[in-house]
Amino acid sequence: MIVRGIICEPGKPPMEAEVETQLLSTVMGENRLLLRPFKDRNVGVVVNENYANDSTGLEYNRSVGGLFKSTTIYGNMFVAGLEVDGSLLSLNDQQIKLYMKQLSR
Repeated sequence: MIVRGIICEPGKPPMEAEVETQLLSTVMGENRLLLRPFKDRNVGVVVNENYANDSTGLEYNRSVGGLFKSTTIYGNMFVAGLEVDGSLLSLNDQQIKLYMKQLSR
C-alpha cells in the first residue's frame, strides 16, 4: 500500500513523499516503532526502534510533539496518518501543510 506522508532525515528539511509501506524498513531500518507524539492522535511517526538513543550512531533529527512535551528523534522518521488500529494512512493536503510547517522549525 502506498501512503502519502512526510519524510524527515537528519539535517535536511522535511519532504513530502509517497512511500510503499512494505519498503519502510529500507528507510527506517528493520526494527521500527510507531509513535504518537502529536496532539492529533490520528497522525503518527514511524521511527527506528533506537530513535531515542544517540549512542547507537543514529544522527539527531529533530524534536516533535506538543508545546509542553516533545519527543527527540534520532535517525530517519516518516509522518503519516493513522487508523484506529495503528495502520498507516495518507495525510491529507491540510495535514501535509501543517506538519511540513511544524517540522521545518
